[in-house]
Amino acid sequence: MTTHVKNILKEIKKGLSQLYGKRLRGLVLYGSYARGDNREGSDLDILVILNEFERSPIELDRTEDLMSELSLKYLITISPLFMREKDWLTADKPLLRNVRAEGVPI
Repeated sequence: MTTHVKNILKEIKKGLSQLYGKRLRGLVLYGSYARGDNREGSDLDILVILNEFERSPIELDRTEDLMSELSLKYLITISPLFMREKDWLTADKPLLRNVRAEGVPI
């Protein structure tokens, strides 16, 4: 993982920690950047694990300023996916199996 990506992830973690506090249970980088096969134009896929939340669209709105600011600063599209901690721990869906297998905890 490049220093550039590490810096982005560090800022994402800091910003989300400030926004969510103890509600934030974990962050996982997944997709092409986690596998190391990213290319120019690849987005940065981030799983955001929260203890609870109402709906993903609400969380997307809540994090829009942070993600937009960092996307513009680093010239990369950041794609957050929100999940409840209990679903992360128990759900058995293809996407989650891939994230668990290939994901990189942040």
